[in-house]
Amino acid sequence: MTVRTFIADQPSPQREIMTILRSWILDLGQHIQEKISAKIPYFYFYGPLCYLHAQRDGVDLGFTKGYELTDEEKLLESRGRKHVKTITFFSVTQLEEQEESLRHILNEAAILNEYRFRQQQKKKAK
Repeated sequence: MTVRTFIADQPSPQREIMTILRSWILDLGQHIQEKISAKIPYFYFYGPLCYLHAQRDGVDLGFTKGYELTDEEKLLESRGRKHVKTITFFSVTQLEEQEESLRHILNEAAILNEYRFRQQQKKKAK
């Protein structure tokens, strides 16, 4: 099953929210990879970047290394987890209202992943 098929099979409003989020994630660049892992869509950019998880009344966007993000607007929740942080969207309207902040978080997560990857490559080259 592809991520696109997975999203198409979701009920409304989860389907619409996931479609928009997927589009914004893919906007990060051509090197974004997506696949279904643990029965949910995962996105990779120099390693695991984020995932989408349909909830009963919305969609969680989770960041696997969320603890590293600055999150100036305090949108991300840890829910008692040490590394993963999520933000839950309940409507397309809410998502659109937070687009600028969310795109900033997505960009920061991608930059951190690439930086971490490049640092590891430097260590291996020594």
